[in-house]
Amino acid sequence: MGDDSIEEPAADDAARRMLARARSTARSAPRTTQGASGAGKKRTERRSGARPDGRDPQAAGDVLDSWLIDAGFTEALAAGGVQAHWETIVGADLAAHVSCEPTETPDGRVLVLRADSTAWATQVRLLLPVIHRRIEEVLGQSVTDPVRVLGPTPPKRAMGPRRVAGRGPRDTYG
Repeated sequence: MGDDSIEEPAADDAARRMLARARSTARSAPRTTQGASGAGKKRTERRSGARPDGRDPQAAGDVLDSWLIDAGFTEALAAGGVQAHWETIVGADLAAHVSCEPTETPDGRVLVLRADSTAWATQVRLLLPVIHRRIEEVLGQSVTDPVRVLGPTPPKRAMGPRRVAGRGPRDTYG
């Protein structure tokens, strides 16, 4: 009887250790269940814990921001933001004479600044570093698209039977 009492705590302790090991393995391993028929593919279920994870409800703005980054629309959105906030970025004076339009070309996206006259186009070319800095201040991000500054387009001259050879008029057209 003395020998039985000595072995009982060791057996009881071994059972507790095995039970604790089985519980920790069950917690760390994902649960698998089989379909209703018992045969077929097994499904893995993840259990939710006390800590937040990707399956928890998230703010709509956060979800939209991550989707825009994943889809690669952040640059297009920034270019559209430049157009929407153009008067705030450059001021009312410059915005009255220079329009901003993001354009898609075969080479990629280009930010086109179209001026009323060649004088305003020259002024915008000189102010490009300041405009880039203001875009970063107002929007919080820079536009990596190339910028093309265009002046006014001259009127089309129809080639007729009575044409004088030469360079033609050289005005600023605006």
